[in-house]
Amino acid sequence: MKKILFIFIIIPYQTLSSQIAIGVNAQTFFETLYFKNNKYEYKDVKGTPYLNPNFQVADIGNYKDIPTRYNSYTDSFEFKKDDLIYVVPKEDNLSKIFFKTTGKTFILTTLDNTKVYLEQISSNPLVMKKITTIFKDLKKASSSYEQDVPPSFENIPPKYYISKDGKLIEFSKKSVSANFSEKEKALKNFMKQNNLHFEKESDLAKIADFLSK
Repeated sequence: MKKILFIFIIIPYQTLSSQIAIGVNAQTFFETLYFKNNKYEYKDVKGTPYLNPNFQVADIGNYKDIPTRYNSYTDSFEFKKDDLIYVVPKEDNLSKIFFKTTGKTFILTTLDNTKVYLEQISSNPLVMKKITTIFKDLKKASSSYEQDVPPSFENIPPKYYISKDGKLIEFSKKSVSANFSEKEKALKNFMKQNNLHFEKESDLAKIADFLSK
């Protein structure tokens, strides 16, 4: 699979009375994808890489009311200005993105030595979520009785993280058992009494709260 060539052009962007070099021109980034010897138009790929394909009002760092959307395939936030689309650079002063209509907050975090965006599920105790979309290439039919399976974007199950000693660790049954072994028995009883499950996102903050005490 050939890599998409990204050419970064920093463009000044006016918000309120301030000027910020926030934008990387994204208009041509995702319109065409190149894979092997084939060329597909972006519209021909089934599914979507966006958490929500519509732009929603968000605060980016200290900049307010920016039409924004999240691309979970590229792990990037895009915003619209004058009918052009730009990519928010992964910089510390732009590390918090808050969507006003949904209340979702994303934080730019270093995970495994890589800067990634995690959705904040709970702030106290801290529970974070990594949303990921993968690309599945065209699958050619192996016989005349089959049809080609078109290229597609596919959401994979999210990963969750919890803070321990100032570091993020994976928030799963196996990881909790290894990292909180002294509370494992008490946690099992707590989860059973309250009918809590690691597979339910709504339960994770309660489990994290128990582990933080």
